[in-house]
Amino acid sequence: MSDSVADLATELRTALGPALGTLAALEADRRREELGRALGVPSLTPEALLPRLAAVGAEQAGALWPMLVELLSEAAGQSRPPWSFEVPDVLRVNGGEVKVMAPALPPEIRLDLHFGPLPLAGGLEVRGGVSLTLAIPADPAGASLVFAVRGLRVAVPGDELLSVLVPGGMVFEGNVSARADAAGVRFEGGGRDGAALPLGTSPPGVRAPALHLAPRSGALRLTASFGASLYGVAEATVEGVGTELRLAVGGATAEAIAPSGIGLVLALGPVKGSGYLEQRDGRYGGAMALSLGVVEVKAFGVLRTDPLSLLAVLSAEFTPPIELGLAFTLNAVGGILGVNHAIDHAGLAAAVQAGHLDDILFPADPAAALPQILGTLGSVFRTQTGSMVVGPMFRLGWGRPVSFLTADVGLILELPSGVIALLGRLRIALPAPQAPVIDLRAAVAGVVDAANGVVEITADLAGSRLLFAPIEGGLALRAKSGTDPAFILTAGGFHPSFPAPAGFPVPKRLSIAIADSPFLKIVFTGYFALTPGTVQAGAALTVSVGTPDTGVEGRLGFDGLVRWEPSFGLVLDLYGSFRLQVGGASLCSVDLRVRVEGPTPCWHIAGRASVSLFFFDVTFPFDEHWGCTGQVTAPPPPDVARLVEQAVGEPRSWEPLLPADVGALAALRADAEGGRLLHPLGRLRFSQRVVPLGVKITRFGPGRLPTPTAFDVVVQFEGGAGTATPLKEQFARADFFDLTDEEKLTQPAFEALRSGAELTPPTPGPTAPRRSVKVLYETKWIGGPGLEPERGARWFVSEGVLDVALGHGAVARSAVHLDRTRYTGGPRPPQVLNERSYAIARTDTLAENTSVTRMSTFTEAAAALKALPGRAAQFQAIPVYEVLK
Repeated sequence: MSDSVADLATELRTALGPALGTLAALEADRRREELGRALGVPSLTPEALLPRLAAVGAEQAGALWPMLVELLSEAAGQSRPPWSFEVPDVLRVNGGEVKVMAPALPPEIRLDLHFGPLPLAGGLEVRGGVSLTLAIPADPAGASLVFAVRGLRVAVPGDELLSVLVPGGMVFEGNVSARADAAGVRFEGGGRDGAALPLGTSPPGVRAPALHLAPRSGALRLTASFGASLYGVAEATVEGVGTELRLAVGGATAEAIAPSGIGLVLALGPVKGSGYLEQRDGRYGGAMALSLGVVEVKAFGVLRTDPLSLLAVLSAEFTPPIELGLAFTLNAVGGILGVNHAIDHAGLAAAVQAGHLDDILFPADPAAALPQILGTLGSVFRTQTGSMVVGPMFRLGWGRPVSFLTADVGLILELPSGVIALLGRLRIALPAPQAPVIDLRAAVAGVVDAANGVVEITADLAGSRLLFAPIEGGLALRAKSGTDPAFILTAGGFHPSFPAPAGFPVPKRLSIAIADSPFLKIVFTGYFALTPGTVQAGAALTVSVGTPDTGVEGRLGFDGLVRWEPSFGLVLDLYGSFRLQVGGASLCSVDLRVRVEGPTPCWHIAGRASVSLFFFDVTFPFDEHWGCTGQVTAPPPPDVARLVEQAVGEPRSWEPLLPADVGALAALRADAEGGRLLHPLGRLRFSQRVVPLGVKITRFGPGRLPTPTAFDVVVQFEGGAGTATPLKEQFARADFFDLTDEEKLTQPAFEALRSGAELTPPTPGPTAPRRSVKVLYETKWIGGPGLEPERGARWFVSEGVLDVALGHGAVARSAVHLDRTRYTGGPRPPQVLNERSYAIARTDTLAENTSVTRMSTFTEAAAALKALPGRAAQFQAIPVYEVLK
């Protein structure tokens, strides 16, 4: 294959020119042979000439051109004669007969190939013929190749529904035309990889017929789209029905293509509605809206076949709404059902922040917005075998004479996990929803996962307006207990120095555009955040007058942190700037940066102010203290030892555990005095949450300890028998260690530290004391009344008789007992993630200091960092995965 049309033209002209002078003197057979050799084909046939004359390089041809050429070349041998190849006024070939009319080529020539009609496969045929024209000017760089298929007729296979829409059968006929030159291949009605064919004929009764030709997965697809009437009561739209041709040895094979989408519009008296169904990559998605006068029913969903899953959303809206009293109305009800689906927490939060929650909660026109709706459903509810989601939805309204406050609520339960998702949408539109002056909208999504101790809430204000000022921003909450506890609440984001937790949906800044015009912009932004170690707040006001090149810009704002111990105080970073520009040049600017700390032990203000006027720059640094009252008197040091002793004496700190794999067979109960019983072979767990054990702490809540102190509790069986395994609980580091404001922002808020121990008794040996008890039983009569025998004394069973009886009892002979797998503990799952650990690394290169052992907690790593002799400032404690090798 030639690299380009110009290369092809050069090759053919160079080979054909010298051959013309000798062709006229040769016999007919030799003439055909020599001409075929000059053209580079094994024989003068259309099936050989077509791929040779259309040999455009892959870089120019695209995907459709070579597949179409190959398909027609395979079928060209079935072309009904005549066929022809000619160079006008120079050479003509008709049915294999070669006629030479001139001994030399002129400066500009044209090569024409014509053949057809011909059958292809599966109801597809070429009725008009195929033509190929190669125009070669004096400069071959300007060569062009025109490829045309006239009267491409396709009989689209139909099913029962399509036969009703088009009773006479779906037969379309169109033309394919393409041109290749130095710019590449272009198909009429498309690009290089597909085309919409100009239609010559189409079935009667169809509207807006269209025929598309495109390659897909190594095959050629001919698909049709059209509209038709359904018994005169509905209008249907069909998309993507057609035939797929796949090239193979011996010819092409055809396969019917089902419609990729079917739309329906119904208008029958008072009943009106519309719907749409699409099929794509094994997924069937559809939507429907039906008006029945006072009730409007809507439904949409998606069905997958591999693996099998179903997700459907249904709703019914009432006109007028149903009165509930106290000006409340029920505007709509609905529900969600998903089989083999689960709730995607991250996808739900992303849908709220992207403003796509409207796609699930009562969308206005689900049929028109089906692609967007199906995308949102797929992101919020992921496929998961064995899981189900189900829940109701409802819309409430309040107000007279119309509901200017509406609330959409969906409560979704995931089974069997028990996760609950809340989907909500609130709108306040005054004075009326149709023409609101004040329009406040909030989308809310929440997840409650009781099994993992997780509560997450995300909200967004997209689309809200206060008077004429748009309002944006969001809120996010995460509360988690267990092995990795956390509590984060933020409205509008975080302090600039605070690293957002991984996977946390950081909301957009709260902002109000007070003025938004090309020459005047006034925007207010703000945020508030609460974490275990910090309270964060900030705001900014930005004003811009004029254009970016000529005008005035100003900005004023602050970022603040609030501390509670040893007494109330705050740290404020204030900033402001002003700039005057004319013609893109700055004439005057002022910049101010201030940090304020206080009120105890002193008010402290430090910063700098910079002024720039024409060619002069002046900076004023300042650092002042006032109102100093001395060091803050901390509250008296707490008696932490006494609190730990109290925790040791509390029953809730102790938990008896059954031996491994016994929990399915036995349970522990309380004794007569309300205490807890311990299995003879069981374990005993002690864990308290007062203070981390074995690590030096410097404070306890707001109170400071006189000296750094480590507390510990030793728990063991009498005589030191058995083994003790350390236990850990999550502790808030800011409650036990001195942390700066920056450290509270950047270091872990919670960490798993030692809280107690789990005691395992020693394995009993052959000399361990044993206790024997008598086995007694009594007879119980289960027959009719009046016939029972006289109750006698309990019977004693000897050990030998008991051994024999146990082997023949109901329990011993049951299949469950013989199988011996019912209560067998399954294999432990492999550990997927490594335990987190910390290393000491250089601050400039992140290269690990191998002289310090890696630590399992950040607290241990921080203590090791402080112990480095005189070089602590050069190193930092980081997770091991951040170390550069």
